Parts: sequence; C-alpha cells; structure tokens
Amino acid sequence: MAAQGVLMVGLTPLAPGPAALRRHGRGKLCALAQADKAERWRPRDDKGSGGGRGGGRGGGSGRRPRTYVSESGIKLKQYIASDGREHLGSALSARTFKPFPGPPPDVGPPLRILPIGGLGEIGMNCMMAGVRDRYVVIDAGLMFPDFSDLGMQKILPDTDFLAQWKDRIEALIITHGHEDHIGALPWVVPALDPSTPIYASSFVMELIKRRLSEYSLWDDKRFIKFEMRERFQAGPFEIEPVRVTHSIPDCCGLIMRSSEGTIVHTGDWKIDENPLDGEQFDRALFQALNSEPVALMMSDSTNVLSPGRTLSEQVVHDSIVEKVLAHSGKGRVICTQFASNVHRLYGVKRAADASGRRICFVGASLSHYLEASWRDGRAPFDPKELVQPEELRHMDPNQVLIVTTGSQGEPRAQLSLAARDESNMLKILPNDLLLYSAKVIPGNEGKVTKMLNSLAAQGARVRQSRSDNLHTSGHAYQEELVEVLQSVRPQHFLPVHGEYAFLTEHALLARERAGINFVDVIRNGEMLAVRERRNRNTVSIGSMAAARVAGSRGAASGSGSGSDTEQQEGEEEEEGEEEEEGEEAPGTDLKTMVKYDGEEPTYFFNDGGKGTGTRQEMEIDMRGTMANEGVVVAGVDVMRAAAGAYGLTCRVRVTSRGIWTDEGRLLQEVSQAIENAVMRLPGTASLVEVERATIDSTKRRCIAFNNKRPEVIAIAYEHDPRDAHLAAVAEARRGGSGGGGGSATRSAAADGSNAAARRTRPSPWEAGAAGSSVRATADSGAAAGTLVPGGGGARRSRLPRPVEPSPADSTPSSTLTPRLARRGSAAAGDIIPISDSTDDDEEAEAAAEPAAATARRRSSGAAGPSGRRAAEREEQEEAGGNEEVAEEESSTLGRMLRARKTAVSSRRARADAGAAADGAAAGPPPLRPLDPRVIQERRRRNPRDQPSQLDDPDYG
Repeated sequence: MAAQGVLMVGLTPLAPGPAALRRHGRGKLCALAQADKAERWRPRDDKGSGGGRGGGRGGGSGRRPRTYVSESGIKLKQYIASDGREHLGSALSARTFKPFPGPPPDVGPPLRILPIGGLGEIGMNCMMAGVRDRYVVIDAGLMFPDFSDLGMQKILPDTDFLAQWKDRIEALIITHGHEDHIGALPWVVPALDPSTPIYASSFVMELIKRRLSEYSLWDDKRFIKFEMRERFQAGPFEIEPVRVTHSIPDCCGLIMRSSEGTIVHTGDWKIDENPLDGEQFDRALFQALNSEPVALMMSDSTNVLSPGRTLSEQVVHDSIVEKVLAHSGKGRVICTQFASNVHRLYGVKRAADASGRRICFVGASLSHYLEASWRDGRAPFDPKELVQPEELRHMDPNQVLIVTTGSQGEPRAQLSLAARDESNMLKILPNDLLLYSAKVIPGNEGKVTKMLNSLAAQGARVRQSRSDNLHTSGHAYQEELVEVLQSVRPQHFLPVHGEYAFLTEHALLARERAGINFVDVIRNGEMLAVRERRNRNTVSIGSMAAARVAGSRGAASGSGSGSDTEQQEGEEEEEGEEEEEGEEAPGTDLKTMVKYDGEEPTYFFNDGGKGTGTRQEMEIDMRGTMANEGVVVAGVDVMRAAAGAYGLTCRVRVTSRGIWTDEGRLLQEVSQAIENAVMRLPGTASLVEVERATIDSTKRRCIAFNNKRPEVIAIAYEHDPRDAHLAAVAEARRGGSGGGGGSATRSAAADGSNAAARRTRPSPWEAGAAGSSVRATADSGAAAGTLVPGGGGARRSRLPRPVEPSPADSTPSSTLTPRLARRGSAAAGDIIPISDSTDDDEEAEAAAEPAAATARRRSSGAAGPSGRRAAEREEQEEAGGNEEVAEEESSTLGRMLRARKTAVSSRRARADAGAAADGAAAGPPPLRPLDPRVIQERRRRNPRDQPSQLDDPDYG
C-alpha cells in the first residue's frame, strides 16, 4: 500500500430517508471496515497498473509488449513505454529559475566542470564540462533508490536545470552502457535541444537504441557512433576516446582538448591484464599524455578503499569452468550474474562446452544484452544455441546450464521468484548448484541473504564465498588508481564517481602517493574551474605582490578559493622563477583552481511507469509514514441543526490499515473523539474545518492509544445537501461586512475622523445570535463586545443601538452613496445587551421601535411633504401587518429578526436624512421594506431566509 500509494474515492450521499436511518441506526454510527485480500482489485488482461516493474513499462497505458524473434534467433519482447512525452511527468517543468553557477564567461579560469549527479553517491553519473560558456554533457545515468524510497524505481538527475540551460549544451557523450550512465537518457534527451548530437561507441549505441525506442525517442540522424582513438569535434572540445576495461564491453575514457587546455576523464575503468574479449586497456595512450600538459584529470573513485589490484576476468572464467565440471552428473547448474556482464558469458560458454551442457537464459534482460553484443559482433556465442525456458522441464538436469537474473534479490527477478516458488519458468530442484557470480550491492544484503536461504531450503547448494573467485569488480583498486595518476601526471585532479568519503580518500591518495599537489573535492551543483598552469610544480602567480592582488580579486571571481597547497608552493618559489613566470595581464585572475558554490540539484523520481516528479510531488515521505505509522480513514456525515442554531452533530465511519487497533477499540475511541471535536465547531463551519478537526482529533487519539502518528484521511460531506450553502453564505457575509467596514474606514480617514474607532461587524452566526452558545466574557477588564464560547454573563447581540444621529455621524463623505454610507455606519459601541429572558428581548424591540419612528419622522420632515406622506403610509402598513406577524413573534428567532429589521430601518433613515441635509436630495429615494405578508410567505417557503441581511432578497 505504501509503495503503490492510496487512492480514496468519496461518494456524497443524498439525505437519508427513514429506511436508511433504521438500517444504520439513529444513534452513533461507527462502522469498522475490514477488507478481504481476495476481493482487492487486480489488473486485468495483463495490462498492469502503471506502477512496479511489471506493469510500469508500458502497462500504465494498457500497452502490451510485443514478442518477436530477432535476426539472431532470440525471442525478445518489445515494450512501448511512452509516446515520447507522457513519461516525463514534471521532469521538465521549470518551477523556478535556476542560476548557472560560477563566474561570467570572461572571468576566472576557463576550463569548467559542473556535476549534475554522481558526486557523493553511487550512480546517476551526469556532468557538464566546458570552456567558458560552451559545454558538453558526459553521461546521463540514473540511480537505483534504497529501501526508504518506497515505490520508486529510478532516481534521475536535474533534467529541469539542463532544460533551462540547453542553449549552452552543444553535445552529449556516453562513455559506456551501464544504467548509471545511460538510464536517464529518456528524460535527458527531451531536455536538450533537438539538434544536439549524441555520441557513443557502437555497442553502447545498440543499447541506447533499444532503450529510446521504448520511449519513442530514437532518431538515427541525431545519434553518432565513434571509434577509439578517432578524434571528433564536440562543442568546444576535440574529443579522443581511449579504450579502458570494465565489466561491460566497449568502454572508453575521454581526452578533451581545447585551446584553453586538456581535460582527461577516465569513466568507469580497471586494468584487466587478460581481458576475455581481447580489448586491452590502452596504457600507451595514457602514458603518452605525460608528454603534453593535462590541466585537469577526473578518475573513478568507486573502489578507492580497496588495496591492491582487481582480479582479471580470466580468473573468474577458470573458476566457473572448474565448478561446473566438478558438478557433472549431480544435477543442474544455475549461474546468476549481472545481465550487462557479457564477459562473464565467455566462461559460461566454455564451462557448458566442457561439461556437455546447453545454456538456457531465464530473464529477459540477459537476452537483450546478448542481442546487442551479437549485433555489434561481440557475442561470446551464437544466440541460436540457447535453449528456450519452456524446454527445461523436458531436459536431463545433467545437460543444462541455466543463466538467470536476480542476483540483487529484486522481487520480480526470476531467481527471486524461484526462491518464493512463484516462477513459471524456473523451479528449484534438489541437488541444484547455484553459482553466485555477482557482488552484493550495499543496501541489498538483507534481500540477497533471504533469497539465498530460501534457495538452500529447497535443496540447492549455494557457492558465493570470496575464495570461490566467482566475481571480480569492474572498478580499479588503489594500485591501479595510482598507476594511471602517475602515468598522466595532471596539473589538477578531481575525483568523481563515488560517495563523498570515497572522493576525499581518492584526493588524499592522489596527493600522497601520486605527487599531485592541486586536488579538490566538490559536490553536485558546485563548479570547479581550472586553467592550464605554466609549471607543473609551482603556481603561476608572478610575485608575492601579484599573489596579494590575486587574492584580493578572488572574491569577485567566485565564492571559492585556490588550494592551500597552491599558496604554500607560491611562497616557496625562487625569486628568479617568479619574475620569469609572472608575466600575467593586469587585472587577470591568477588562480589556477577555483571552486564556486551552487544550488543543490533537484532530483526526480520515477515509479517505473509514467509517474515522474520531485520527492514532494511523488509524496515519498508520506509513503514512509503510511508504511511505518499506518493509515486511518474517517468519513464524517455532517448534520447541521435549524437555521440560527449553534453547533454541529455528525455520524462517523472509521477504518484503518497498517496500525494496531486492539480488536477495534482504537477505532471506537477515534470515532468518539471525532464526534466530540465536530460538536464543538460552530454551526456554519465549513467542511474543510470539519476535516481539519477530524484529522487533529484522530492523531491525538492515536498518539494516546499506541504512540503512533498515522496518516489521516478525512472525508466530510453534508448529511442534507441543502445545508451545503450555509458555510459559504457565512463566509461571504463575513467578507461583505469586512468590505463595508473598510469603506467606512476609508471614508472616515478622508474626512479626517478617527479610523481606529470603527470596527468590522462580524457575522450574526458568530456574534451571539439568539439560540447560539457564544457568550460575552464576564471579566470587567475585557473589551466591549469580546465574545467567548460558553462564557458567563448576559448575552450580547450585534444589534445596532438606535441613538440620535450626531452631526458628524449624520454627514457621510461626499464620495459615498447613501447605501454605502448605510453599510458602513455601524460603530463599535452600537451594541445592546440582551439577557437570557424573553422579556428583555421584547423590551429591546419596544425600545427600538419608537426610535425608528422618530428617525422616520425626522427624515420625512427633511424630505418635505412627499417624505411625510411616505412615512405615514409605512406606519399604516406596519400597523396592518402586526396581526399577521403575531405568530412570528412567538419564537426567539422571530423577535430577533424583527428587532434587527427595525434597527436597520432606523439606521437607514438616519443615513438618508444626513444625505438630504448635505444637499443630496437629488439622489435615489429611500427604499421601503417589503410588506410583512410577503416576508411571512417567503419565510414559510424557506425557513432559512434572513430578512435582516442587506444581501437577502427579502430586504427592501
């Protein structure tokens, strides 16, 4: 669940009828849902679900792999994982502008290195190398996630940065075909300009073609093959590939020459004295570099902690043959290895021929690498000699040698499936011999150990010890690293490819054993800039005065500085040599090695299908929370009382996954906690507030119950859909009141009055309306009108006090219309107390009516005879409607609404009178309230009508 994610679908029911109430119970509703594994949805028709290794490669869109027989006779499967864009996700979405690190092009050392990945981790090798503002990208690899990145299968470099600065990238060069060097190409290629060429050797190009064809990105014109020692121009560099040996065929290092100096990049390498394919490590070319100045060298640091030298692949070859011959006549032989290690197949083929066995591949990736090597003319044997997996059950166990994948305990690899007895192609038999011809990658020890134990429990004999010599590394050990450093003798050295501890150890090794004085270690996102030095052993800074000038100018050229060793060497220079080498142009930055800070790259994660995004977008931390803490899902059926009531009730349905509930007791307590939390909310609380209270109360209860902090998913919905508008209406009224108060404040400020005396009228739902639980504080020190839930003392209503208008209050700003003046004329002191008795409500209403009548008479007098006649008609209409609203006054809500209507009419009359006194008689005539009979009829049809509100249609 945590690896694949959780998708919740909520259905909002209509108002339940009596039958539904009887079925669910009229009291507390607490349903404890338990899902049956047998009923969970599974993908149908082998189309996959878009996640995981099986369904992700094209399965997310329903595309099924196409099985075909290649020209070599191998049965292969071709996947279509994307149309060229749909797999990208947000990998190319420019969220924010990312500045290019380092100085301007014409400032500082010209040769520059900017790693996007591969420094500080194993894998995801991708870096930019260039001259000033012209760059090439070296490799585009991915990194495999560890156990903490649940549900993720690939970690990609910062393709967003490459897309933003693609105008500076002129070429992409691939050194070899491992996934940590070509795995991110489906995301890096779309980030580059469509005209940017991509270079690789012939075998690597076959692997790239198969991979990019799956993503509909292959273009024959854009991808160019190169040969070893054949120079070609790529961006600002003249590139010369140099042959190195590794655990995959056709690997190379790069010699990049330019007008500003030479950079050597070794790639992944080791020195194999007896390679099985006959392609020797090019010692001669590396030694020839000693005769030309190499400004910077970068070398692989993966095995820097291992002393000595690596084993040759020939030793592993002989060991495999020996083990297979020793098992003759005793049963099958199963060999597991990395699929990319085509060299290992030479020993497998030799052992099969010597023991009279036939080879069978179980695992699609093995066939793909063999197909690529056959197309390039490097196959260790004819693919037509392979036995199909379907024939295994009919063959003599003593005549078959099985090669399979899954050496790292991958859950869907064939060897792992066989260990769990879930493979349809490979079944473990007693007396099987398993040759573990691979290395356990750090982080996979637990999975591999569990797999091997399961295989041994089924009767297989496992050979994996170091003394068996069944595997050798493809990365150089210490003696090989020192040998190449001493052969090239670079002026500056930068260790690459490895954890940060490996990089620092490699830098120390180069300084102490290879005699390289100028070394540095950088991280991903930082830039290292170097310039070719005139003397290998000294710094070209001229004199100590020039050194001081260079030091003072260093801050302007970058945040980093030259190495301490560089300064010491400069101080030890002889005076004559200083004068000879000090002929630098005035104002030039004389440091030969400068490190510049930069932003940490943004890594992208892919779930094996079309899901690609940042760590936050893929919600990896939430996946970990769900896996470690569990998930609680709460559905809240919100029931609101009649209009004007304060408080909510609800019914709760709770379920959980991955958390201990003590036979359901936790869910019962959570349900009760949610109900209590919702009941404390106001009657106009929105569903968002209900969900927030639900989440908070659920987490508190889980912490108290079992000290867990699960991921809580709350789904609140209205019991009666007709009540859904209440929260929005209350929010709109709060916003409208604030707007009116703001207008009045601005008007008062324009007139020079005190703006601090005015305040915003709150919503009557939160202001202590009749029937609510909001009470004013009894503390005499509290401010007037301060409202607290459940407080003692008399209730206070936000009803305007009908006072006589003063000259200042009755004269609104000339820039406001009479209606705007009416909206903003309420003052902070216009509050009348209403006690808990109904008599006090009646007294308040009686006190409001004479004041309103007096205000109408004054306004009518100011308006002339027509105004007086209108006022008389209003009084007659109100007198005739008193009998019809008698029933309304029987309720507290009716009395409150009538008192408010009278008070608002009084306030409106005062505002109109003020406008008339200012010469605004030409404005619109005052509006009259609707006939009480009309109001009563509308209230009968809609009990939630609020005639006292300005934005209500009942308000005149």
